[in-house]
Amino acid sequence: MTPSYLLTAFSDSLSAGFPSAAEGYEDEPLNLHDWLVRNPAATFFFRVTGDVLRHEHIRDGSLLVVDRSLKPSRGRLVVAEEFGQFVVVRFRVGFETVVCGVVVAVVVRF
Repeated sequence: MTPSYLLTAFSDSLSAGFPSAAEGYEDEPLNLHDWLVRNPAATFFFRVTGDVLRHEHIRDGSLLVVDRSLKPSRGRLVVAEEFGQFVVVRFRVGFETVVCGVVVAVVVRF
């Protein structure tokens, strides 16, 4: 007579090494475009040249995400046109230049 064995099958996978501390906390992949762009038809990007806005955490090479559908409000960073060039400035009451859009994000690469 042959002995019979009862085997239990587990549906979880087995780790062959040290388990990850983040196991079970995985998130969906991050799509920066989906996260930063609220209105695709009115959003555009500018690459910054120069370090004049370093105090605003905007460095040479930073990428500005600009939404032209938003109404500028006092104190917000905006992209404006001055003397045929685009510049980044803080919006203030009585601003007498053409505002092209409101800066909604700054992407900085270290």
